[in-house]
Amino acid sequence: MNQFARLALCAVFWYNKSMKLSIEAIKTILDIQGDVCMSEKDMAKKLKVTFFSKIEEDTSENVRAFSKKLKKTLAELGVEIIPYEQTLEPIRLKRRIKMILMMLGMNIKNMLKGKFEFFAFDFGKKVKKGIAIIQTGEGETGDLPVDHVLSLRENPMILITDQPDEITEKSAFKEHLEASLPIFSWNITNLIVSVSKTHWTVYSFNMSYPMHRIDGDFNKDILHALVPKIYAPVIPPRISDFEIHNSAFDTDDEQYKPYIKDLIESGPILEQTKLYPEPKKISEFKFRSAFYRWLGSLLLDKRSGMSYGFIARQLPMKFSEIREAGKQNNKKDYFFKGKDLYIKFDFNNNKYEMKVPDVWVLTSRSGSDKTKLNPKTDIVRMGLVNGKMIMETPKGVSVGPDYKPSFDTKVILAHSVANAIFASIAKHINPDSEFADKFASNGRALAHWHGYFDPKKLPKSWHYYGENNPPVSCSAPQGAVYAFKGKEELFTCIIQRHLPYEADIHMEPQHGSNVSFSSLKNLGNFLIKNKNTTKLGNEYLALYS
Repeated sequence: MNQFARLALCAVFWYNKSMKLSIEAIKTILDIQGDVCMSEKDMAKKLKVTFFSKIEEDTSENVRAFSKKLKKTLAELGVEIIPYEQTLEPIRLKRRIKMILMMLGMNIKNMLKGKFEFFAFDFGKKVKKGIAIIQTGEGETGDLPVDHVLSLRENPMILITDQPDEITEKSAFKEHLEASLPIFSWNITNLIVSVSKTHWTVYSFNMSYPMHRIDGDFNKDILHALVPKIYAPVIPPRISDFEIHNSAFDTDDEQYKPYIKDLIESGPILEQTKLYPEPKKISEFKFRSAFYRWLGSLLLDKRSGMSYGFIARQLPMKFSEIREAGKQNNKKDYFFKGKDLYIKFDFNNNKYEMKVPDVWVLTSRSGSDKTKLNPKTDIVRMGLVNGKMIMETPKGVSVGPDYKPSFDTKVILAHSVANAIFASIAKHINPDSEFADKFASNGRALAHWHGYFDPKKLPKSWHYYGENNPPVSCSAPQGAVYAFKGKEELFTCIIQRHLPYEADIHMEPQHGSNVSFSSLKNLGNFLIKNKNTTKLGNEYLALYS
């Protein structure tokens, strides 16, 4: 039986007999705040968009025509299109004062450093929070969407521009990457829609470049490829999202050495796979001015650079005790006992409850070179304990501009806590569970890159899921929920049907793959031995449709 048929059978079996935690419970486990819309159609109905009022004279006809077609299509999909003037509101006095003080502080700081780079904010009316702004063609310095939004986190910015001359349907991952980065830095935008006479492409920080025909199924393509990225934009985790323990992680502690060794020694092996492009420094990008460079840094949560993908090492897990659920007035499928977070679930027609296991992960800091990690500075210890994220830095290191959590932090923690939950369940159902014992003794290796596997080349004990999920942006909370739900269905099936398990692949459409394996070194060796099993870019993604 091939994997498609096996998982289809599992899906029916799983739906009828087993746990299906609520989105609210998963959000509580993963420390996710606010609304998390899961379907593309619902995203469209909740999306608010405005089109920037100014279009430069030299904007091409291709771009103008696409913008008109996009506006009509978004309205047909249920997106609320708001006239630009109706989105504007004055800056409140408190915020205005804060902006003035910030501007003065930055200008004085630059003068003291001998830099004659003066910052000046636009104090005119701004686009209200919660509204995305679409720009038709590149604009003038001082009059870009970024100059007119209230929030870089709550006002997604989309630029429609001409397709770079060097890009064709046959362009490789690196060509798209090199062509798109200068457009991002020059225009300070979240998304780029590049347009030719025949095709359009979405560029995002997902580092995936889906190309569509303009005369294709335009409504379907916009709903699938663009709407989720606008509704769920890149929102890097902030330091304030974590409980921070500076200088608390001892990299010389014997309990961590095997896993630090795996992170370090896997680097040269993974480098041979060419799946991890060299990191980029913000200073390498071309900006219109020092002010726009600063805004670009803010858009990336003041990060000094960008790296592509992640590697992480989940530490050995402790099983949580599974008990029959007692009678409770609380109808929710999660609850707290003191500070401890518990979940309630059905499994094999029995009702159970368990404490959500504490999980700890060693991972590379954002911006580091995954293939050349320094154990003293580049590795952080992250935890998820009772629904709260914790970050520990190595001894002698404190959180700073060069010390930020990965964009994919919540996805990493979602995989880790799901691993621990289902290992606990597997151990309860079958005390001789092989994969549960391995999780407890060795933990799991987690790796992400911006590409996909050829499904025909995967061993039978490798399982994949997520290929039909909406393609949300990197770091969006939906990605973490999709990761958890995918593991939930997969491991329920594996436990109930006694399927062989060696690895699982969480596919994030138009983003990349998250792989769970025994160790990073073993994963790297597998990839080298089995060349062309995976590639950067979307070439193999089409094989799943």
